[in-house]
Amino acid sequence: MFNWVKSLCAAALAVVVAVAAIAQSDEQQVPGVKVTVGAFAAPGSPWDNDWQTFKRNAEGRSDGDVAIKLLIRGETGGEPVTMSNIRRNRIQFGGFTIGGASAIVPELSMLLTPFFFQDRAELDYVMDEHLLDVFQPLFAEKNLVLIRWVDVGWLNFYGKTPILRPEDARGYALRSQASEASQVLMTSLGGDMIQMPFPDLIPALQTGLVDGGETNMLLYAITGLGKEASHLTLTRHAYDTGVVVANYKWFNALSVADQALINDAFPTSAEARGGVRAMTESLGAAMHADPDVTIYTLSEEDREAWISATADNAEQIIAEVGGQSAMIFEAMLKGRADYRARLAAGEFGAAAEKGAN
Repeated sequence: MFNWVKSLCAAALAVVVAVAAIAQSDEQQVPGVKVTVGAFAAPGSPWDNDWQTFKRNAEGRSDGDVAIKLLIRGETGGEPVTMSNIRRNRIQFGGFTIGGASAIVPELSMLLTPFFFQDRAELDYVMDEHLLDVFQPLFAEKNLVLIRWVDVGWLNFYGKTPILRPEDARGYALRSQASEASQVLMTSLGGDMIQMPFPDLIPALQTGLVDGGETNMLLYAITGLGKEASHLTLTRHAYDTGVVVANYKWFNALSVADQALINDAFPTSAEARGGVRAMTESLGAAMHADPDVTIYTLSEEDREAWISATADNAEQIIAEVGGQSAMIFEAMLKGRADYRARLAAGEFGAAAEKGAN
């Protein structure tokens, strides 16, 4: 009798151990951190590559404890809508242009002040050394974490007919981004401004709702803009960098280890910039060779005309945005002065020249 009871207890214990083992195994297979990403990244673009790298790194380094769902083809809507979804924790992570993100953090528009940055080396220094810490509290106020700056590229004017000088834009149906800077720019040129999300742009060009606007070389080349508006003027009037953000409450509820893992899974700012700039140069060469696209480079006289026509844009953007925009612009001025002083002192050497274009 005793042996029978003993055997029964042993069998019961074995079942308990087996069930616990199965439960533990199932628990290990179910990710502890689930992240849905919202963005707009064309297949094969540097931004697409960055998000694939993010997913691969986050899931691989966590041994399956992190699961990344990528909605990076615009499935979550335009940039302002997607950022709103991140703020509400409907999705947790995303990447945006400054133009799109400024709909939520309007002070970002100051970064698109026309002809403020001399070159990319100057931009990179000011963004990294002077502006990241300044902007992070503004994002936190919107329930967002500013993870890092990424890259989009120089903004240029495109159109169905050439826009070589500011007066060519007068009365032109110009698509504006969501940023106040873009809207102030189009208005200052006397354009017929129409604000719309980027996914709506191609149909708008096809129907004649708009005839041109501003964009970077990458989007111009890979989205078919050149087929609808074949004239591209390299004004390089502003540099549309980008942001990677997360929901603030969600991110801060993660463990310190998971925060570090998520943060480090995405390529660094330098890596993200490198990918965009390499492809921009490659596609730029292809566009110059395309017989169906005409690319114009500004003469010094034309460039000065553009600078003169947009000279008061900074003041107008500050007036339109309000908030902390004046403080942001002061930080930009301070950062630029710091960079130029250090450059003049020879502190950057050949590194500054390498990133100057």
